[in-house]
Amino acid sequence: MRHDRRRIMTAALTMLLSASGWLAVQSARPERTLELVQVSAWQTQTWYRLDGHGPSATCELSAGHRYRLVLGCLGEATQVHNVSVRLTASRSSPPAEVSGVQKAEPLAQLVSLWTEPPTVFSPSSTPGTCSPQPLVSPRDFFLHVTDGDLDDPKQYARITAGNVACGTRVRIFVDQQLAAGEVAQSRIDELVRMLEDDVVPRVESQFGPLSDVDSDGCLAIVLTPWLSRLQGGRTSISGMVRSSDFQRDVSAPLGNRCDMLFLNSSLPSDAALRDLLSHEVAHAACISQRLSREVGGLRDEEDWLSEALAHLAEPGWSNLDHRLAAFLDDPSQYPLVVPDYYRAGLWRNPGCRGATYLFTRWCLGAREPNLVRRLAQSTERGRRNLERATGRRFEDLFRAWQLSLADGNVLAAPDLRRALHRLGSAGLQPTICDDTSSEHTLQVRGTAFSVVDLLVDESQPRTLRIGGNSAAKWQFSICRWSDDARRRTHNSTLGAIKP
Repeated sequence: MRHDRRRIMTAALTMLLSASGWLAVQSARPERTLELVQVSAWQTQTWYRLDGHGPSATCELSAGHRYRLVLGCLGEATQVHNVSVRLTASRSSPPAEVSGVQKAEPLAQLVSLWTEPPTVFSPSSTPGTCSPQPLVSPRDFFLHVTDGDLDDPKQYARITAGNVACGTRVRIFVDQQLAAGEVAQSRIDELVRMLEDDVVPRVESQFGPLSDVDSDGCLAIVLTPWLSRLQGGRTSISGMVRSSDFQRDVSAPLGNRCDMLFLNSSLPSDAALRDLLSHEVAHAACISQRLSREVGGLRDEEDWLSEALAHLAEPGWSNLDHRLAAFLDDPSQYPLVVPDYYRAGLWRNPGCRGATYLFTRWCLGAREPNLVRRLAQSTERGRRNLERATGRRFEDLFRAWQLSLADGNVLAAPDLRRALHRLGSAGLQPTICDDTSSEHTLQVRGTAFSVVDLLVDESQPRTLRIGGNSAAKWQFSICRWSDDARRRTHNSTLGAIKP
């Protein structure tokens, strides 16, 4: 019996090793790349996936039609990836349709189709009726003003500022290097009113309450001309919030141990000021929510998502319209997912900010308004934060957003149309490729995308060939435009792909 048991165990072990060896071979075997995709019955305005298991795809295109191709790149945002697009004469005998081609869902199911802006949040309570807080003595604040290391105390300027106004929720400080009356008292009073009657309660209703780091009951607003001459005088900004200021364990000059924001003392008009204040107070609220939930050190939200949330709080377009226009003019050059704009050399890059606003707005439009609060209050960061809040993979969200932009649904929202019209923006600008074009190479940044319009001559079908490097993690999507749309755009064809 013992020998029989040993033989059985030996046989079982042999079978297990053989099976594991077979599995190892199977997992190491390269998947078959789809060399040719032929869609036998094109449906107009329906997106098809051309992704196989490799960085290339081919597709048969019927004669006399216009197609829109979207080339999405999931690679690193710091890298530029090349992808080639070529139309060639189709084979004389069309091949059989390849099995396993993945057809995307119709757009009505795949992407969010909204024509209205996201829900506008109302304040959760009426403005406070408490008496204003008393003024306090002048105070020193520290601000990083050079290109130097953020951890080097020598790169910080000392700002001595006097407390010139105080409401029930905000306290206004003015840099003492400004001459008396340089910021009019009427503007300071309007700043307090705007913050307390509108901005602070509205932002808190969206994101959650602000922290009171220094236990004075007020958010500090520091007006200083330093914001006009950052990085050795090369950079001027309107406002700034730093997470280091909100952390009690970060000492001066690296942090101010205060719930606060810096404003440029050259205040804009009221409409632009409301947008600016909403943006900066939203940053402060997001930092406050993370501080209240973190155990140990604060993990900042990644820059791209942090800026998107702050832009969503803006009631107007003064801080956004030029950024949207820059992105739509060439979306291939503006990556979406940039964890650290400063280190990536993309600090205040207008196109990147336009991309992240449109993407996060699209995600919000597809779901309930509480998405903003869930994103703000999470201790996760970046893609993982977004995936947990939406319940969808980032790859799927990224593709669906691209297709909604390429199909025109995102830009159909009336408020976006009006904003772009004021700028004279033509909206999303596709690259044009027709039968007169040879092979062309496009450059696409990681987590960016390019839109190509393919115009096929009436005389014969064509084969579309796409090729790129595998490190880019391409997403290829294509749809056939309606004949009416093709006729409307045919006369404006460039006849060649844009460089």
